[in-house]
Amino acid sequence: MTRKDLARAISEKTGLSRKDAEAAVSVVFATIEESLLRGEAVTIRGFGTFGLKYQRARKGRIIHSGQIVPIPPRLRASFEPSPQLQKSIFQKKELLERYTSE
Repeated sequence: MTRKDLARAISEKTGLSRKDAEAAVSVVFATIEESLLRGEAVTIRGFGTFGLKYQRARKGRIIHSGQIVPIPPRLRASFEPSPQLQKSIFQKKELLERYTSE
């Protein structure tokens, strides 16, 4: 699902105009991004938590040459689904079948 698809679904379910739904989606994503850039986690009950994870420095290898190169430490965005979301996903057996039949 893309951002446009999400806005379309919100528009259909709420009666908002598509333009207003697209604006709402943009504001939600921008607000999550701003919070992460301030170092704050964003928790949406029943859905999950967006946060930052520290990844320590490590050594990597260039595949073509085999040369070992240092990879500096960094922060990365992460998402941890809520137990309710995990339970909902677990109960959808057809999803498991779709992913295991590939």
